[in-house]
Amino acid sequence: MSYGVAYFTVFLGGPLLVLLLTRRAATQRSFVLGVSSVAVLTALAVFWGRVPGLETVAMLWLAWVGTVALCVRVVMRRVETKRGLALTKAIGAMASVIPWIGLAAADWMTG
Repeated sequence: MSYGVAYFTVFLGGPLLVLLLTRRAATQRSFVLGVSSVAVLTALAVFWGRVPGLETVAMLWLAWVGTVALCVRVVMRRVETKRGLALTKAIGAMASVIPWIGLAAADWMTG
């Protein structure tokens, strides 16, 4: 996979996925579905195989994006203004790329 494809997937796909997951109002069913999805993705990433590969990283990243979306939905239940909702979603969208910034920084430091 080229760096350009990875960049667009992570830095465009992640925020778009968070915005897609936080589009509707939070319900008890959506929280249960979100938590179970994150748990399944994390378990699959941990127990996938002996040698972690790109699939493991992708599953962990999707679990991170799901966790961020769940946190955004929790905050959205408390915020009452439209501007506050928009700001909450924007911060959540930006938070979806945090692991990749850390991974790039670690790679740069060990270079």
